[in-house]
Amino acid sequence: MVEQLDIKDQKLLLALDMDGRKPDSSIAKIVELSKQLTNYRIKRLEKQKIIESYYPVIDHTKLGLQLYRVALKLENVTKEKEQEIINHLKEKASWMVSVLGEYDIWMALYVKNEFEFMTFWNNFYEKYGYYIESRWISLMTKFLNFERSFIYPKKKNRDRKFILGENPEMITLDQTDLKILQELTKNARQTSLELSKKINQTERITRYRIKKLEEKNIILGYRPFVNTALLHLKYFKLFIQLKDAKKQDIKKITSYIIQNPNVVYNTEALGGYDFEIEVHFQNSHELIDFISNLRETFPTNIKNITHMEYIKEYKITYFPLSSI
Repeated sequence: MVEQLDIKDQKLLLALDMDGRKPDSSIAKIVELSKQLTNYRIKRLEKQKIIESYYPVIDHTKLGLQLYRVALKLENVTKEKEQEIINHLKEKASWMVSVLGEYDIWMALYVKNEFEFMTFWNNFYEKYGYYIESRWISLMTKFLNFERSFIYPKKKNRDRKFILGENPEMITLDQTDLKILQELTKNARQTSLELSKKINQTERITRYRIKKLEEKNIILGYRPFVNTALLHLKYFKLFIQLKDAKKQDIKKITSYIIQNPNVVYNTEALGGYDFEIEVHFQNSHELIDFISNLRETFPTNIKNITHMEYIKEYKITYFPLSSI
């Protein structure tokens, strides 16, 4: 296990969290270290696998894509067969985790439309339906990414977030733009010069193209893929069902939830719950305290809260080139 981060590493990781392409010189000013020492610390976090990769946060709705979620409860499986199913799904999945709770596998995948999704599902079920006890399918409509402010507890304001699906209008991209997105997905922290060589463009054109993708809100930001297990943190998803909740009640509940530094995602979905949030806590006791406080704060509006724990995160990408 990796030791707890010191203050400098906490500030550094938080600086990267919502801007994974921020240059070392800018981060150095935030953490009050030299550029060289800042670079050393970043490389150390990467070597320790606390930072596993860097990826762009891309709004799939701008690319004309839908994001379906599939939860699976398995039966009649050996460890070998379960791994076979996981390997099969990883090929199509944009995000995937193994789960402790009502389901065993939780995944999301991009498709052009519901017909493409049904083709995927029918092919999968024909091959592995014998091993599926139950499944839950839903369509994500909005996805909020919050700053991981729990990394640096001294941070007071939670002022940054990315919202996918806020203004779903399709924007046509040419091959150069698609190549840029593809290469940034492999490593969002590479320099514009490095990227320009891979797409056979000048650095100036590459910088200009990236800026335009950002201005059009196709690229919302850049984040590190953080292995929170090495920070001694557990990863939970909560499903919250409301009752007798008016607009003002929902607004208060939303504000209460998103101001908690441990809440990292909030999902809205067709076929989903009233609130679906993802949180990091050091242990189950902290999770129970969070749920209890939520119930006590909104006793007349919370009908039910269930949860599951993410055990292993296999994959995350916001750019499915095969679906475009």
